[in-house]
Amino acid sequence: MKILLLMLLTLASANVFAQPEQIVLIRHAEKMAGKDPELTPQGQQRAQRLATLLAPLSPGRLFSTDYNRTKQTLAPLSSKTSVPVQLYDPRALADFAMQLKTYSGTIVVAGHSNTTPELVKLLSGHSVSIREDEFDKVFIVNWKEGKAVLEKQHSN
Repeated sequence: MKILLLMLLTLASANVFAQPEQIVLIRHAEKMAGKDPELTPQGQQRAQRLATLLAPLSPGRLFSTDYNRTKQTLAPLSSKTSVPVQLYDPRALADFAMQLKTYSGTIVVAGHSNTTPELVKLLSGHSVSIREDEFDKVFIVNWKEGKAVLEKQHSN
């Protein structure tokens, strides 16, 4: 019985200390107009650039909201890395942020101009913004000595 209890305690503590190497947060690429628009040709090119930029990071998990524009933004990266895109609920970002912190490795999350900054804040404590006409910002959250560090890049 003591051995079983010790094993359970070890597994539980391992989960508490699990932490991603880095979480990459992006807004979807340029979109067409409409209710659930697809990417424009320019957006499709950006999605390809993002795949080229992010594939060397060897992401183990890809997350997207359930919209054409976000799924299509991650599709080239998914093809290049053979990592399937998982869906998340953008209306439950606090829960999603807690879930992300339990994974290991590199994670890529595609969101929107309003949800991506909120998720960056939840994960890192840093405030960022994305204008409605901005599609090139890339935010990378990693941890050094237990403290969140935010790096900003561009996909141009």
